[in-house]
Amino acid sequence: MATYISSDTLFASTHRSEVTELLQFFKNNNLERDEELQLHAVKRVIAYMTLGVDVSPVFTHMVMASNTRSIVQKKLVYLYLCNYAESHPDLSLLCINTLRKDCTDHNPMIRGLALRAISSLRLPHLMEYLVPPARDGLKDHAPYVRKTAVMACAKLHNLAPSYIDEEFVNYLYDMLLDKDTSVATNSVLALNQILAEEGGMAVTPEIAGHLMNIVDEAREGGQCAILETLKKYQPDESTIYDAMNMVEPSLSSCNSAVRQLRRGLEGG
Repeated sequence: MATYISSDTLFASTHRSEVTELLQFFKNNNLERDEELQLHAVKRVIAYMTLGVDVSPVFTHMVMASNTRSIVQKKLVYLYLCNYAESHPDLSLLCINTLRKDCTDHNPMIRGLALRAISSLRLPHLMEYLVPPARDGLKDHAPYVRKTAVMACAKLHNLAPSYIDEEFVNYLYDMLLDKDTSVATNSVLALNQILAEEGGMAVTPEIAGHLMNIVDEAREGGQCAILETLKKYQPDESTIYDAMNMVEPSLSSCNSAVRQLRRGLEGG
């Protein structure tokens, strides 16, 4: 009688072989000195991961592969680390020091990517490691890092609310007046999320004026967030027409939600 091997068994066996091959590939003595070969290995890992293959056995090798100046390789390694952190919390401890180190890199792109990765680990017991990088990121000179830090605060609040204290909230209020529109917009989103139980962020005349000045520069999602927040602001008779003129350009937006919110402000 013929013996048949099930497709599931064959699939699992093939994947075990592929992972074993990957492990051997990473142990190649020339890998650390050959950047192109190392990137190729990392891409293979990500390719298998997207196919549903458990490539967690190469976790330590991927952590070491993050020691590179290649932005592409950094992104791929961070993607891998975030993917396996939640299902392998014991392994995620191995990457914390690497990510924290990258949060202080001289390249703002790497700082921002590392901060986004460490805030995406989704492990409450590791969130204490996010606090210093997030606080430093809010004061970073690079807009990309600042806007990433703002959203990191929102993620931190979701997983470990106790870490978001009054100091963090005050920082975020300061970020509303940031000269970079994306930073200010992210701050609106973060504050409304963090202060949801209190009805969202407070809107002072200074904040309202700044948001009305930048609303036309924001992306459509940001415009919606700003206009929704401005609905809480009640200008006096001497400033109401100036306020309406500031948000007038939003009326011609291609986004129906933006137009509707704009009309809602006019009606208010």
